[in-house]
Formats: sequence, structure tokens, C-alpha cells
Amino acid sequence: MLDLKKTALAVLMSVSGAGFAGTMGPVCQPGNVTVPCPSSAWDVGIQALYLKPSYSANAVYVGYVLNGDRQIRNEFEPEWDWGFKLEGSYHFNTGNDINVNWYHYNQSTRRSFTVYSSTFEANIPYSTWIEPKWDAVNFEFGQHVDFGEYKDIRFHAGFQYLRLEHDIRNSNGLTGVVHPFNLEFKGFGPRIGMDMAYNFNDAFAIYGNGAAALLVGDSDANGQSAATSLYISSSKWTTVPELEAKTGIKYNHLCGSGVLTADAGYMWVNYFNAQHSVDLAEETNVAFNGPYIGLKWLGSI
Repeated sequence: MLDLKKTALAVLMSVSGAGFAGTMGPVCQPGNVTVPCPSSAWDVGIQALYLKPSYSANAVYVGYVLNGDRQIRNEFEPEWDWGFKLEGSYHFNTGNDINVNWYHYNQSTRRSFTVYSSTFEANIPYSTWIEPKWDAVNFEFGQHVDFGEYKDIRFHAGFQYLRLEHDIRNSNGLTGVVHPFNLEFKGFGPRIGMDMAYNFNDAFAIYGNGAAALLVGDSDANGQSAATSLYISSSKWTTVPELEAKTGIKYNHLCGSGVLTADAGYMWVNYFNAQHSVDLAEETNVAFNGPYIGLKWLGSI
């Protein structure tokens, strides 16, 4: 009798479980993870970047104004301006590629303020001129992987060379004295990232790219302090982490033996503690962000 009860219970549980499982619908199967078939190709591309620099710590302030018992700091807000990105790649084997790309940006902003002077014990006219220069060259070794029919990721690793410079001039409106200052970082280090895309069809896709680097190099600061009029010079070996991200949309158009790709999106790049602030007591992040548009031509070999 006991064996009969056990058998009945097992059958009941089996039927009940089957009925419950049936209410969940069909089990989804993951898409295949594949790489492209062996092929050889090359590409060249250009992007127009419309960027605005930004900073951290006290680097964003130029003195202050005294208004009664209130101290109001003057924020230095850089202008938007154009830069560019150039790139070229060689594609080979099963989705492998070697890519070299160069970001360049150079603009200048002049702002006029009223600044409190302890010498005159009054608010005086003052102007600041800042010219950031950004050159980043990336060497990437990539692998394209397809995740099902619509999604793909390009994994890449390589190196970045960075040259980041700021020319600064502070001018006293009463005396006409100009205090020049130069900040420069040159570094090199490893860089990794992923370029992720969702393809609606053979033409349209949306994408999100991310990368990180760890740069080691020399950080220099040279010039004349506007606060003390003393000449300042410093140099140190330092490490600068970098994070970057992009998101956008692209359109592929088949043209004979090649593919023309147009894309547009928004980018963010941030270098942590990349340069001294003018008084050398602090370091500042240096970031660039803004929209971009570009064209790329892919041709087979």
C-alpha cells in the first residue's frame, strides 16, 4: 500500500509540474555567438567634433568679487568649438582589425570679470584667456563578434598617446600686466574598450561605445602667478586615468565594392587629475563633451 501511495504521488507531481510548466510558454533559445567569415578590407573615416571643455576643483573659477559681506566667485565657462577625428583600419582574418585614430581639438576663450584685489582693496577689471589643446592617438587591436542576428560587439585593446596642454594668460585691467601660464601633460598607456551595436536591418543601427585608459607621463606647469607675481615651475611623473563614452546612430549604404557609413552621436571624454590648477595646490580633471557627425568608407581587398 505504501509503494502504491508513493507511485501515485510521483505521478500527480509529474502531471502537476507539466501543467505548470506549460503555462510559462516556450523556452527562449539564445542566439548563436559567431565571428565573421575570413575576409580582408580597409576603411578610412573622418568625424567633425563640436566640443566644450570642462574642469573640476578651483580651475573653473577666476577670483571673486566682494559684495558687502558676500564673496561671489567668477566662473570661467569655455566656448564650444570644432575639432576632428581621423581614423584608418585594416580588417583581416575572422573579424580582426587594426585601427589607428587621432582626436584633435584646439580652441580659445577670453572672459572679462570684476575681481577683488587685496592690493587695491577694491574690485578691479580683469580678463582671462585660456587655450586648451588636445591630441589623443589610439592604437587598437579589435575583434568583431556577432551575438545573434541583430547585436554585435567589437572588443578592442591597445594603447593611447596623449598630449594635453593649456595656455593661460591673466591680465590686470588697471596695471595692464599680463601673467602667462602653461600646463602640459604628455602620457602613454594601455587602453581597452567595447563598441556595441544593435542593427535594425542592414542599413540602420544604434550603438554605444565605451573605453578606459591608464596613462603614465610627465605633467609640467610653468608661468607667473597672478596672485604673487612669482614665477612658478614644476614637473612630476604621474598617472592619469581616462574614461570615454559615445552613443549614436549610423546608416550604411552599399556602393559597388564598398560601404559608405554616416553616423552622428554624442561623446564624453574625461581625464582624471590631468593637470595642475594655476596655484599648483590642486589638480583638475579635464573633460571634453559634445555632438559629432562623421563619414567612413569601407572597401574590400
